[in-house]
Amino acid sequence: MNKKRFLASTALVGSLLLYPAMAQAQTTGDTSNAALLQRIEQMEQDLNALKTMLKQANIKADTANQTAEAAIVKAETATKEAKTAKQEAVKIAKASNGIGNSDMKWHIAGYADAGLMISDGTSEDTFTSGRFNPMFHFQYKDLVLFESELQITTDSEGETEVEVEYSQFDIFLHDNATLVAGKFLSPVGQFQERLHPSWINKLPDAPAGFGHDGVQPANDIGVQLRGGIPVGDNGGMVTYALAVGNGPRMGHGGGIELEAAGTDDNSNKSVSGRVGFLPISNVEFGGSFLVATVDGIDGPMGGPPTDADFTLWGFDAAFTQGPWDARVEYLKAERDSLFSAHEPGDDVEFLSMLELEAWYAQVAYRLSGVTEHPVLRNMEPVVRYGEYDITGSAELRDENAEKRINVGLNYWLAPSIVVKGGLEWRDFAAPGMGTEMLYQFQVAYGF
Repeated sequence: MNKKRFLASTALVGSLLLYPAMAQAQTTGDTSNAALLQRIEQMEQDLNALKTMLKQANIKADTANQTAEAAIVKAETATKEAKTAKQEAVKIAKASNGIGNSDMKWHIAGYADAGLMISDGTSEDTFTSGRFNPMFHFQYKDLVLFESELQITTDSEGETEVEVEYSQFDIFLHDNATLVAGKFLSPVGQFQERLHPSWINKLPDAPAGFGHDGVQPANDIGVQLRGGIPVGDNGGMVTYALAVGNGPRMGHGGGIELEAAGTDDNSNKSVSGRVGFLPISNVEFGGSFLVATVDGIDGPMGGPPTDADFTLWGFDAAFTQGPWDARVEYLKAERDSLFSAHEPGDDVEFLSMLELEAWYAQVAYRLSGVTEHPVLRNMEPVVRYGEYDITGSAELRDENAEKRINVGLNYWLAPSIVVKGGLEWRDFAAPGMGTEMLYQFQVAYGF
């Protein structure tokens, strides 16, 4: 009994002691669950927020990709357009320089100059008229080339003069033969055809007898066959030119006009030409000729009209290598005697045989052959001596015959831009004229 009561009491006491602990445990469990639920809810909120941010990031990434793709497409289009524009520009540039693939090619070149001449008293000090000589070239395939040069100057009266130096068609018959038709520079000699442009001529003026009123023909109107044939294994060549044209005609004072006329004054045509031989590429020897007939006028007592034969021959030689440029040229012409008158209605006079003779020798040397100094290497001393003799007309002799010495110094600003300075001594054949000294300056530009 007592044992049963003891056990019951013990159980009761134990229950009383455990109740608070059980109550506390239940309370703690409820609190932990609430906290866990709260954390789960927070995590769900954070996950939703993260999903939203990720979705927004994906949208921005898609937009960026689309923008980048559009930029790439735009860049590729711009590149293609730029490439096409460049190709068109290259085609236009090539065509304008005569090297394009089109059937028609064209090119513009030329030269210009201006200068100053100071005399020791015989002539007037003057600024010389600047020349502008544009050259035009139009080529169709490898068949025909049309080329022309104009000379635009200001005369002593202040008027502008425009002259056609040449205007010709070049028909390419063969690698070694070209047919020329129109107004062309005379093939006789070298100076007029190859050296007269001011940026090529080593001195400010032409040699005595090789300019206006000289013995060398300037140009002619007709046809010409020219070309070159290679010879040997050292770059040698034989060149040739054979021309038939209107030819010269009688001029002032019984002289001969050797510049092209638009129409012929007789039915006799001139025949002229030159043969050149280059044993090596930098040495050339040449021989030239011209034969023609010039008209006179009715002889005395109503006799038949007279005419006279005109013949010209000459030779030239050149050496051009590195800094050296050395040349010599000689021409001699004869016109038979005839009856003539300067103008219709003038008195008829008898003109005796006329002889014209001109020659020059010239040497130029670029100092680049001896120094690399940035200033000195561009300098080029030049020396030229020439004579022009006239027999058979005192008037023409007094106007034109002379001996001439030139000493010059050129400075090359660029391969085709030169500043020239020099002294020229002229010893005239006319009685009482004596000697004149000129200070000459010129700037010339070839383009």
